Amino acid sequence: MSSTEESNALASAYGRLARGLARHAGIRAFRFFRRALDPATQAKIPAGLEVHMLGERDVAPLCARAELDLSVEKVAAAFARGDICAGAYDAGRLVGYCWFAFTPAPHLDGVWADFHRQGVWIYKSLVLPSHRGRGIAPALYRFTDAVGLARGRNFSICCIESHNRPSVAAILRAGYEPAGYAAYLRTGTKVLPVASPAASRMAVRFFVPTIK
Repeated sequence: MSSTEESNALASAYGRLARGLARHAGIRAFRFFRRALDPATQAKIPAGLEVHMLGERDVAPLCARAELDLSVEKVAAAFARGDICAGAYDAGRLVGYCWFAFTPAPHLDGVWADFHRQGVWIYKSLVLPSHRGRGIAPALYRFTDAVGLARGRNFSICCIESHNRPSVAAILRAGYEPAGYAAYLRTGTKVLPVASPAASRMAVRFFVPTIK
């Protein structure tokens, strides 16, 4: 077995272990990435594609497409919180999107994420399998920089599960830099977190919302 094959095998085994811990034990581990907002550097949109800001009226009809993993209720809630969404189109058909939050946002397992008030939180990014590997995700990550600055933010935060190598590669291609680690154990309505100093400096906090 070559060194590359061995590395891929180890990564695959780690991915299976991480997914198993998340499913059965409520344990998740993440890497964080950070980038200064820079609207002067335009997003590199792949040839033949268009990227647009999407409003609720644009996104709501897309919830009928199962492959996009969107729901009317979650979309309405996101826009009500003030979140924004950018979408990539190929011949008039949405092939990828990314959401950006300015206040605490839903994460995984019913857990939410809070973060530094000068940051923009990237979440729920998706590119259809037919269009992956073309640089769509990095283009989406940069597309909303001007909006973030207009809202008083100056950097972007991306949180990726530590075993998700394709997403890590995409965020690095978009000019992000590693910014620490965190993990949590979800037990009922409690979240027991641990974070590296770099993640703590971005005020990242995982929590389960109180149901009123």
